[in-house]
Amino acid sequence: MTTKESNKNRWLTIADVEREYGFSRTTQHKMRKEKIVPFSKIGDKQNSPIRYDRLELDKWLEDNKRA
Repeated sequence: MTTKESNKNRWLTIADVEREYGFSRTTQHKMRKEKIVPFSKIGDKQNSPIRYDRLELDKWLEDNKRA
């Protein structure tokens, strides 16, 4: 796997997170609004794309898991 491919797989869209982690779009929106989950917004406009860093998301899940 090249660095470019690795980076492509690292950044997830809203749809990717829904498919791979099971968080609905509505749940993601609520968690972003309440600043619960780490995410990045590309640009500063209201409809700018949202991306999740897979590494940060995995760490966040690990840090917040319940027994």
